[in-house]
Amino acid sequence: MKTIKKIGIAIIIIIIGVAYAYGTWPRPIYNTDIGSLSYEKTDFLTTDSTMEQKFVCGNNGFSGFTIKMLKQDGQNIGNYRWTVEEVKTGKTIGKGTISEADTETRLFESSNPQKQGMVNVNFPKQQNSKGKEYRLTLQAEEMEDTESVAVYITEKNSTESELKVNKNAMTDKASVVKLNYKRFNVETFIVFLGIAVYLWTFIKFMYKLFR
Repeated sequence: MKTIKKIGIAIIIIIIGVAYAYGTWPRPIYNTDIGSLSYEKTDFLTTDSTMEQKFVCGNNGFSGFTIKMLKQDGQNIGNYRWTVEEVKTGKTIGKGTISEADTETRLFESSNPQKQGMVNVNFPKQQNSKGKEYRLTLQAEEMEDTESVAVYITEKNSTESELKVNKNAMTDKASVVKLNYKRFNVETFIVFLGIAVYLWTFIKFMYKLFR
């Protein structure tokens, strides 16, 4: 009976671990050692302005991104069309529009400098995205200059990336973009199991010590 009970507890722990480890995991394409107060930003992207960011995915399950933007004080923003395409094939895997509604969120208006100004975008999960190069394009539609936004940039990390603003290359820079991967995170699962085993062993030890 004790063996069955132990097996049941183990199964429950594994199920919880699997549920905990499967989710959306963000990975930055920029150098996170640089504090947010040291970020630079592009010029405000007015009508027909474009930003192009190339990057290589480090994992499978690419399913979206977050991008850090700056609005002008007290102004609503115009519409910005975005597309994500696979560079090798030219296939568009996601497209849409970033508008004022996307900035009316707790994430964008967060008091945390790291999160403030972040816009979250989702598209269908790409099963085999690891090692593939993609291009994110952000283009301003017709708007008043006061409706424009700037994109935060900083030093790029060690992953392959290339940033262009209005076709001008910005050497050694990357936009403040995090790639979202929807997948099972093996490392998180192992850590969870390790903590669970440690707590189980500790509780059993304390029970034997004080009974």
